[in-house]
Amino acid sequence: MKTPCELVVGKILPSLRASVVKELSGKHDMKQSEIARKLGITQASVSQYLSATRAGDGSVIERFPKILAYAEDISERIVAGESKRQWYGVICGACKDIREDDEFCRMHRMATNISGCDICKKK
Repeated sequence: MKTPCELVVGKILPSLRASVVKELSGKHDMKQSEIARKLGITQASVSQYLSATRAGDGSVIERFPKILAYAEDISERIVAGESKRQWYGVICGACKDIREDDEFCRMHRMATNISGCDICKKK
């Protein structure tokens, strides 16, 4: 059985990270090495996100298109020079928002085969 947090870590955050990498590279013309340094990941990871060999499953973005808005917000904050502490707050907010989404509950129910589960809705 997977907890909602495991689903976020395994599916949502990689898609968010990949979207941030694509924003920084495409929209802001940032080099892979700089993206890696700012995000605290390796240049190889950045390359894999850009080539969709890591977190390349577009179904998560299709199910949660709001990830793209969060990625844009985060990338704008990074480019503006905000500290990690400031834009990490956006990531935490995105996690909370997505976990409260009915689609996330459906995704969690499918991953765990639990009917009637409402753990994501509990405060």
